[in-house]
Amino acid sequence: MTTQEKVLYIIELLELSDRQVSEAIGKAISTVTHKRAQIGRNKFTDEDLQKLKDYYIETLDKIKSI
Repeated sequence: MTTQEKVLYIIELLELSDRQVSEAIGKAISTVTHKRAQIGRNKFTDEDLQKLKDYYIETLDKIKSI
């Protein structure tokens, strides 16, 4: 599974909007939209994947600690 496929799988699994993904990875909403649709060779990078995973794992850890 490629990095692009992994990010898209996480987005689908968590039912994330472009806005939510942009907040997690620190990119503009339009950039996320282009990466999601692979417009102009835009794809999610390994760094984007790691940021997305870290953001949501941290969120889940906060929920677990309640």
